[in-house]
Amino acid sequence: MTMYVIYAAIAVIAVLFVIGMVFRKNIYKEVDKLDDWKNTILNRDIPSEIGKVKNLHMSGETEEKFELWRSEWDEIVGGILPNIEEQLFDIEEAATKYRFKKAKELIALTTDRLNGIETQLQVMVEEINQLVTSAEQNSTEIGSVKDQFHTVMQQVLKKRGSLGVTVETFDEKLAHTKQLLEDFDQATEEGSYLKAREYLREAKEEVDLVRLSVEKVPAILVQLKTTIPQEVRQLILGIEDMEKSGYYLEPFALMSKIESITNENEQLLADISTLEEIESMEEKAAEVTAQLDQLYEVLETEVEAKQEVAKAVPTMKEQVEQVDEQLTLLMEETTQVQLSYRLAEEEISFQEKVKKQLNELMHQLQLIVDVSENNSQTYTSILDMVEEWMEKIKQIQLDIDKGKQALNDLRQDELDAKETLIELRQKLLESKRLLQKSNIPGLPQEAVDHLDESEMKVITAARQLEQVPLEMGRVNVLVEEALSCVEENEQLIKDTIESAQLAERVIQFANRYRNRSERTRNGLIEAEELFRQYEYTEAIECAYQAVKEFDPSIVEKVSEQYTA
Repeated sequence: MTMYVIYAAIAVIAVLFVIGMVFRKNIYKEVDKLDDWKNTILNRDIPSEIGKVKNLHMSGETEEKFELWRSEWDEIVGGILPNIEEQLFDIEEAATKYRFKKAKELIALTTDRLNGIETQLQVMVEEINQLVTSAEQNSTEIGSVKDQFHTVMQQVLKKRGSLGVTVETFDEKLAHTKQLLEDFDQATEEGSYLKAREYLREAKEEVDLVRLSVEKVPAILVQLKTTIPQEVRQLILGIEDMEKSGYYLEPFALMSKIESITNENEQLLADISTLEEIESMEEKAAEVTAQLDQLYEVLETEVEAKQEVAKAVPTMKEQVEQVDEQLTLLMEETTQVQLSYRLAEEEISFQEKVKKQLNELMHQLQLIVDVSENNSQTYTSILDMVEEWMEKIKQIQLDIDKGKQALNDLRQDELDAKETLIELRQKLLESKRLLQKSNIPGLPQEAVDHLDESEMKVITAARQLEQVPLEMGRVNVLVEEALSCVEENEQLIKDTIESAQLAERVIQFANRYRNRSERTRNGLIEAEELFRQYEYTEAIECAYQAVKEFDPSIVEKVSEQYTA
């Protein structure tokens, strides 16, 4: 038992030793990585980056930044990195003594310090590049900006007389730009390249604004101070002239809209003096002009509407008189037709409805004439009334034409019914002649009944056609029934004759087998009896059954010979 405990203790110690070796090895690897990182920072060519600044004018801000960056790098190389080197030794020592927790804490601290150095150097390099780039851009752009400045100064001088209320703003912006360029030169001389960059950027924006403004402002001012006011005055005169001529323009609220346009134009004149948002100012001036154009279009539309109304009213009067006359004739004709025909109640009420609609249109026409003569409504709205009136009178005309056609259809339906009945009587006669000519013994009762029914339906339709007043709806139904029945009868008689003739030939042909057997003889006797009773289809079947064992295709043979 004692030996077991000893062995177990030795095993635990061995395991702990192995684990300790693994931890220590991992820490040594971390130390190697941190050392490589430190050496990478140490070998970075930061002095060369800082040296770029020496090519600039070393004074003021530039000199201060140069000294600051050099001091920071010296501190990193001479103080921070050696201290980190000592920390790496401390980490290795802690690992050797199995103080792994402390080693981990030192590794985390060292990592944070190296990350801090990386961030510090990144910011330093970015600031150096920004300073150097600003100096280069300033040197490249200043000449062009100054040339543009002198050019726009000349343009402002030449167009001074057309700049109106904006002259003072132009002078202020030019003076401000000049001051910015002077500030740029001074900042550059003092080594403040970043500040100089801001001065140059602002000066360039001012030059661009002045150049754009001096090109657009004269035309916009002409539009705001001259063109639009003139158009407003002309529009007001046009409105006054039209009102004197009898136009009713109050619903359009033109003067209120003109006042709004005038106020907007005055506001644009006040706003343009600042030269702010000059491009949108151009768009707003165009919008004001567009609003005026819309008002002109309103007046033009009103003039055109008056002309259309004046042209339409006489035509409307003639049209309503013609339609009224046509409707009167239709109603008189309908009264006459009712003596001979029974009309549907819907047709009579429909004509009354059309008459009422026409009376309403007459009233509306008088209203249109009154409002156009009394100048109590805009001609645009009157024209809408005219167009609506035209659509309604057109529909009434269509309804009258439809009524006329309905009366004509009655007469035509009567003629068609008479002709159809004549044709049906002729078909019945032809069917009877066909029966006589066929010499068949007689008709089955079904065919006789159908023939009688066909004759009765023709007689019934003919009697209905003689009624006064004539109800064509009922007549058409009876004629259609008679037509269907006669056509069925015609086909039935043809089929019966064919069956009778086929039955006669089949029985004759089958008689050659009569003595073959008693069953055959009896079957043929029965078939002959059925034939004499006019049951032709049954006779064919009975004959076939009697001889099918001797000639199974007898019916087909006889049928083919008969057809041939």
